[in-house]
Amino acid sequence: MKSSIQTSNPVRIGMMSLGCPKTLVDSEVILGKLQGEAYTLVPSVADCDVALLNTCAFIEDAQQESLDKILELVALKKEKQIRALIVMGCLVQRFPKDLQEQLREVDAFIGSGDYAKIPEIVKKVTGGGKVFSVGRPGYLGNAGESRVALTPKHYRYLKISEGCDHVCTFCSIPSFRGKHRSRTSEDVLREAQSLVEAGAREIILTGQDTTYFGRDLTGRFLLPELVRELGELKGLGWLRILYAYPSCITRELMLAMRDVERVCPYLDMPLQHASDRMLGAMQRGITKRRTLDLIREFRATVPELGIRTTFIVGFPGETEQDFEELLDFMREIRFERLGLFTYSREEGTPSAGLPDQVPEKIKQERWHRAMELQQEISRANNAQLLGRKTEMILDEKHPDEENTWIGRTRWDAPDVDGNIFLKSSQALEAGAFYQAKITDTRDYDLVGEL
Repeated sequence: MKSSIQTSNPVRIGMMSLGCPKTLVDSEVILGKLQGEAYTLVPSVADCDVALLNTCAFIEDAQQESLDKILELVALKKEKQIRALIVMGCLVQRFPKDLQEQLREVDAFIGSGDYAKIPEIVKKVTGGGKVFSVGRPGYLGNAGESRVALTPKHYRYLKISEGCDHVCTFCSIPSFRGKHRSRTSEDVLREAQSLVEAGAREIILTGQDTTYFGRDLTGRFLLPELVRELGELKGLGWLRILYAYPSCITRELMLAMRDVERVCPYLDMPLQHASDRMLGAMQRGITKRRTLDLIREFRATVPELGIRTTFIVGFPGETEQDFEELLDFMREIRFERLGLFTYSREEGTPSAGLPDQVPEKIKQERWHRAMELQQEISRANNAQLLGRKTEMILDEKHPDEENTWIGRTRWDAPDVDGNIFLKSSQALEAGAFYQAKITDTRDYDLVGEL
């Protein structure tokens, strides 16, 4: 017997968004479609009528986190703390039938490309119905769609493209996000303007590969032009670029980052390895020599450039020599920001079938060695900032420490990089920019005063 949600009040909607900023933007668009008299948005999924879970399926750990959250919400539904559960996004797009067969308590499954249907799907599940909607992957919004901020309003993510055309052998993302599709520059500019008018002081460009922006529409890499146009927006303080693919970085992008004052000198460029043997096996489309030349040229062009990258250790066939080459590369470049992953053997990817899979114990041992090295590098990089003055954006008041505020420098993106802890007894404003003097340094964070 179907159980509908009987209420004369608006249906309470709760959202939990997992994974990357691209998914977060999707979640904001989804909530934007549920505004109105029929719905009210609540801050927690623990006590609502309809719980929405937007999942991640990037690697095994992300998939497990998504499954754990689904089971937590199923338990809340059994306890009648929530009435209906809708699971959506990348995990559903990647494993649609498995989830539908194994999680019958879920009221609706929605793929990563079907978010436009969310109002009618919510209406069906509140009436006691079940829905399964998985079509083409990867939803790409536009400036005409409303978004409900899931970040502080002073920084907002702006998704300029969807999907990916690269053929990295370890990556499953094209299977559940689809081929690369760019928005038009005009549409991106319209949305950026509306975000600034709504209070955004920092805009963070995101996409699976932001450097490929425009190539599918015009045959040219249009990110440099877009950066220059966004730099003219009145009221914008900072512009930050995420997920630059190394083989698609152009001289024009370097010059745009140098010339546009509002662009943070921050290059988020996942490299994945430094051994030519591993780069070839990964099909990254770039060599170690070309990578070194690219970094040197970029650092020479953009003053005070901070580079964030990610590496994978334990890729199939990685030898101790390959790994030592990666460590030597880290010592030479001394990356300001760095993330490390152990290789995840993803179903359906070319690398999953490669011989010489590295044992988990060796993966973990190499991860720890590389992390220890990066900790030393980060500590030394931060020590060079002691006594310097730098611009920062204030994010929030520290929840536990009196007269302490939490913010970020131009070299720090939200959630993934370090913070600056600002000591001040003054009443400061979240979202405002301040000049701070660095008075102490930690492994990954800074301490400063006005």
